Amino acid sequence: MAERRRLSADVAIVGAGLSGLRAARSLVDDGREVVVLEARDRVGGRLLNASLGEGVQVDLGGQWVGSDHARVQGLAAELDIESFPQFGEGRNLLDVDGVRRRYRGTIPRLGLGVLWDIFLARRRIARLARGVGAERPWAAERAAELDGQTLAEWCEANVRTSIARELIGLAGRTVWGTGPEELSMLHVLFYVSAAGSFDKLIDTEGGAQQDRLVGGAQTLALGLAAALGERVRLGVAVRRIEQRGEMLRVLADGVEAEVERAIVAVPPAIAARIEFDPMLPEQRRRLAEQLRPGALNKCIALYEEPFWRADGLSGESVTDAGPVR
Repeated sequence: MAERRRLSADVAIVGAGLSGLRAARSLVDDGREVVVLEARDRVGGRLLNASLGEGVQVDLGGQWVGSDHARVQGLAAELDIESFPQFGEGRNLLDVDGVRRRYRGTIPRLGLGVLWDIFLARRRIARLARGVGAERPWAAERAAELDGQTLAEWCEANVRTSIARELIGLAGRTVWGTGPEELSMLHVLFYVSAAGSFDKLIDTEGGAQQDRLVGGAQTLALGLAAALGERVRLGVAVRRIEQRGEMLRVLADGVEAEVERAIVAVPPAIAARIEFDPMLPEQRRRLAEQLRPGALNKCIALYEEPFWRADGLSGESVTDAGPVR
């Protein structure tokens, strides 16, 4: 095995996604020496730009900046990255139970019974979310009970009509990337509380899909990395983190860093691949091993013109049939 290059810093940061780079920026601003170790050959993590040619830039990963995403908006302003509104004018399409509907706003017209059912479900979720909060959801009065119940089970007990349950499930698959039968109700309520409301998670104007960034969302990470310069090292996968007295040794491909602290800023499933000495607590290791990311595929289609707008459509559509929901 080739000898590792030895580095020394105050803090080692594992992962050059947005969280890792932002942490590095804050530490550098505070006068600390940092090194950022990234396994991939690029920065950005879940943010990835791609060019389709002729000046067309698209986001293959995360893309939207919500109306309340103040920290992302502030970072974009610092980096002189402009935003533009996501187009949302016109009617949306909904195809459920073989019936296609056109509608405006967040909730389609599905009959008074279904609308009332959805209204009650949203109100109950909002009330429960206030009780859970966004800061310490595990400390909520009913945390254990809610964590033992899935969103599907909650809907079965609290949502009367099958169409309303299906719509909530479709919204859940869009927001979390998995079915309601796999979502802890406690996590759903924490997420809703953090967003401000369930509607904000699925809305365009005034919601989480309100704006996009000129040049693509990865420009946030690229801007941070450019300012950090040689502190960011690519193609360096961290394999092991050891505690030796008051110092840590971070062992990576070709690099060994001696630091006072380490920040592991990668998804739990990736963090679970790193060896720790001493070992992490059992519950922490089990959590990292069992947490699964959402399963969503993103496809990009480029049209010469948005022909659907001439028909009064926004371009947003949802269906409960077929491979593309």
